[in-house]
Amino acid sequence: MLRWSLVLLVLASGLHADAQSLYGRKRKDIIPLDGQAKRIGWFVGPGVTWTHTRFKNEEEEVLRSGDTVYTATYDPAGRIGLYLEGGLTWYTRDPVIVDYLDLGLAYKNLRGAEAYTGTLLRGDTASTQEAEGSFAERMLTLSFNANKFIPTRPYQFVQLSLGANADYRLSSAYEHTGDSLLNGHAFPPDLWAQLHFKVGYGFKLTGNLILIPALETPVFSFVPEDEGFGQMQWFTSRYRPIILSVRFLFLRARDGFDCPPPIKHNDWERNKTLNPKPPND
Repeated sequence: MLRWSLVLLVLASGLHADAQSLYGRKRKDIIPLDGQAKRIGWFVGPGVTWTHTRFKNEEEEVLRSGDTVYTATYDPAGRIGLYLEGGLTWYTRDPVIVDYLDLGLAYKNLRGAEAYTGTLLRGDTASTQEAEGSFAERMLTLSFNANKFIPTRPYQFVQLSLGANADYRLSSAYEHTGDSLLNGHAFPPDLWAQLHFKVGYGFKLTGNLILIPALETPVFSFVPEDEGFGQMQWFTSRYRPIILSVRFLFLRARDGFDCPPPIKHNDWERNKTLNPKPPND
């Protein structure tokens, strides 16, 4: 997953140039730094989270010891949580690889559930267990992203982002009616560190406002140890956090933001007059 994320960012550089030629639009249509927008701006982004799980459940053997065998079928389910981010942006002057960088703080709420049915065999005796539970994490997230624009239409673009996030647990809630030891319940630590990938589609709404709906998911975990391209364990199941956000980029304007004056490089350009009036006869 991480390898393909890097490949997409490299391909974006070539697609960016092709799209500019196709539509006759240059970067100044999105972020006009030539005398119009300042290089540092800011953003806010409300959104929701979802804990994605596997599509199919299968019975698995959890424990075998002597004449004791325990099998179970776990049924994880995702739930919706709240998300809100904000921070600063820095726009690059040479957008061959990266159009802008951002550094932000976010509140992240991750929620999910798990149910299971298990069978415990002890010699000739069998007993059936059924249980369910839920979890909720409230995290403070520090994130950094490198973002690339691929123009599609005038004032519209695909955004590809590769970044890192560090999440600190503010609080959590775990409830489960099952046996935690028998089922091997586990949870993420208080501090996470991950790489993530984001894809979005942006619209320039006004001269200084850009709207970018985007999907984000982790692709690799440093802490805790990665369990499959950014997946994380709650109770007995693995979940993939997904964030759907709507980012509002605010460009800070210089004087003459809407129509900057042309740059005059010499005395002849500074003194020339456009459309001069003909002399009187």
